[in-house]
Amino acid sequence: MEEKKKRTLDEWQDAIEKQIREAMERGEFDNLKGKGKPLDLERNPFTPDEWQLAYKIMRDNNVAPEWIEQGKTIRDELQALTAWFEKQAQWQRDRAHKAKSLAIDKMIAEREQLARARDKTCARFRERAGLLNQAIDLFNLKAPPGIPHFTRVRIEDAIEKFLTARG
Repeated sequence: MEEKKKRTLDEWQDAIEKQIREAMERGEFDNLKGKGKPLDLERNPFTPDEWQLAYKIMRDNNVAPEWIEQGKTIRDELQALTAWFEKQAQWQRDRAHKAKSLAIDKMIAEREQLARARDKTCARFRERAGLLNQAIDLFNLKAPPGIPHFTRVRIEDAIEKFLTARG
């Protein structure tokens, strides 16, 4: 039995490009509809016909569908939450490092203060991430088919990472 050789991506691309070149040489692209005319970029071929007018009106008025605006808000909040949490971890590391050089009584007081700050940070993260997960769930329900969904924030995994990263 003959074993078929698997093609690499480059080999597939070369084979496809060869077929296109050969079709062009045979003139198979010479009489295509709309040849020489500008592309109509106003109409989105993926938008259902019944939504074309609504999307055109929104586009003409610089308005985006609600799910697009929600997606922007979610991306912004994900970025802000991540940056805030990383900043809190860095602050914890810096304070813990400085506490090592303090007298024992001050070191104990500093560690207690850091523990309270850590608990407050974790609670605030849980709150913000929980609200963000609600927004993600809502977006994932509203977004049309074919639009990538957001992954929910894995709250306890992120907190565990924070607790180990703070030093």
